[in-house]
Amino acid sequence: MNDTWDLIRNITEVIGMFFIPVMAWVLYTMIQHGKQIIVLEQKVNESLNQRMGRIEKRVGGIEDKIETMSENVTECKMVVNDNKNLQSEISQKFDVLIAKINN
Repeated sequence: MNDTWDLIRNITEVIGMFFIPVMAWVLYTMIQHGKQIIVLEQKVNESLNQRMGRIEKRVGGIEDKIETMSENVTECKMVVNDNKNLQSEISQKFDVLIAKINN
């Protein structure tokens, strides 16, 4: 019976000699890769934030240009309407003058 326990103890010691260092190496490697993944994630996030900032600036500039164009179109529309009204008034005055000249 003692021989069996000695055999089991010897086998566990042999397994421990190989298994514990291998597990320590695996854990160490996993921790190092985890750190590298965190650093990589931070770099990716910084890059994405920079790109999003540039896109927001571009979109903001385009929105400003569209707003300016909209204001210009509205102003032009008012000028055209004013000119149309002036043309109608001038046309009426010419009609009155022509009517007076013909009488």
